[in-house]
Amino acid sequence: MLGERLDSWLRGHGSLVDALIALLLAASCVLFGLFVLAEAAYFLFSLLLSLPLALRRSHPAVCAALVLGAAGVQWLAIRDDVGALPADLAVPLAVHAAAAYGPRPAGGAALGAGLAGSVLGGLSWPMLPSSATAHLLVGAFLASTVVAAWATGTLRRVRLSHRAQEARLAVLAERARIAHEMHDIVAHSLAVVIAQADGGRYATSPEAGRSALVTIAECARQALSDLRRVLGVLRDGPA
Repeated sequence: MLGERLDSWLRGHGSLVDALIALLLAASCVLFGLFVLAEAAYFLFSLLLSLPLALRRSHPAVCAALVLGAAGVQWLAIRDDVGALPADLAVPLAVHAAAAYGPRPAGGAALGAGLAGSVLGGLSWPMLPSSATAHLLVGAFLASTVVAAWATGTLRRVRLSHRAQEARLAVLAERARIAHEMHDIVAHSLAVVIAQADGGRYATSPEAGRSALVTIAECARQALSDLRRVLGVLRDGPA
């Protein structure tokens, strides 16, 4: 029960959760930079990489473009100085967001850009004199991280699509049930009205005619009440 409520709250406050994640990552990177007395470029790129995560679900393609663009500029500007940053964690998060919440072309483009960045990272890191194997392992690790982020994002997209399809089917089933119930109400009421009207027309006494009219009125009122109830459910239910 608690897990379901938490999941429901997280789904209903996605933008707030994304903003908190972005701020938490940015704050962690800034605190680490202050601890190690990092240069100004470190703080600049930490913010450029972290803060766009606030758009992770609301504008996933924009988020991926900003993060991957900042990562590319980082590689060009400080690859031989500062090197990799803790804020580079934003890259797989942005790839995941593009695959999960963005258009399909955005997910594919983010995957391609992330893999290209993995190759560049493998060429530059580790910064210490290392063998080709070390560079290959670093590149493979970065690429596997990007692919894993894209794969989990794609799985998330499939689950969201399946959930939306189930919701649409539930709405259609409810509407069909309501339509069937309305048909039964109208058909039954009209049958009673017709029978009473025919009986009243051939009634041999005023009392029988009045009785038929009373029955017709009661049946019409009941039918109207039932229709209002059903239409109220249809109006207040999910669209």
